[in-house]
Amino acid sequence: MNEREVSYVTYTQKHRDIIITGATAINDFLNNKDVSEKRSLLFCLDMYLDPYFGYELSYFDEIILLLEKHLLFDHCKEIKQDILQLLNDYSKNKLDYLADHIEEIEFELLADALYALSNTFNKEYIPVFILFENHQNQNVSDTAKNALIELSKKNCESVACNCCNENREEIPDAK
Repeated sequence: MNEREVSYVTYTQKHRDIIITGATAINDFLNNKDVSEKRSLLFCLDMYLDPYFGYELSYFDEIILLLEKHLLFDHCKEIKQDILQLLNDYSKNKLDYLADHIEEIEFELLADALYALSNTFNKEYIPVFILFENHQNQNVSDTAKNALIELSKKNCESVACNCCNENREEIPDAK
């Protein structure tokens, strides 16, 4: 039986101070530190981006954009996975930089990147999903197809749509 290596990621006040300083400080840190330090900063950033904790960073959109850009940097896979998780959890309704550069994402991370795009429910990304719906990798293809399905459902919910009405049950009037 092989033992698996376990790693722990923690952050300190130093990481919190960097995030409070702003997007430029975060970017500089991600450009210059080792993997462990980068993962610590990203773990700390999770707290600052999560609405549950009540931080309202005025540079939130700048952080999302720099995270998108760092997906294309020469970071290790773990850093990119951490970044994708943050984008997936907190990107709101747009990831334009990622959508524009999706073909530059490593094959191993492509399905995760498409999933992050799909969670924005942004109709502007339909051409991206169409591009990958017949991808040779089943996971990538399925992610793109599911994104298209979810976008069509979301669109049907937001407008009067006859295409889905036959599948909906009539709800009796409340008396």
